[in-house]
Amino acid sequence: MSPSTKTAPQPASFDCETAALLRAVMLPLFHGAQTWAELIEAMQRRGYGLAFRDGAFCVIERAGGQRLCGLRFLGLAMEDLVTRMGRPCVLARPGTWADGDLLSHPPTRSAVH
Repeated sequence: MSPSTKTAPQPASFDCETAALLRAVMLPLFHGAQTWAELIEAMQRRGYGLAFRDGAFCVIERAGGQRLCGLRFLGLAMEDLVTRMGRPCVLARPGTWADGDLLSHPPTRSAVH
């Protein structure tokens, strides 16, 4: 599928009880983290991750990398997270369109001698 034919990420579709439980688990992690590293590590401990899928920032299942929900579903805005924690470090996924995984620590460059 070419980038011009990609569709926008679909909203998460959960029953109301599952949606409430997911928000109850996720929101304290987002609100309690002071850095991207803290947030990523807290998510990983619970089996989740953060990534860009089809150009949208979302929560994923770590085991399979499947998208669970986006920030809008959680009532969050990327702008607010960036204001509080700075810009995240994203590793682009090869061969995909606008997909990337968040890194808890930016890679370091070795000095060239």
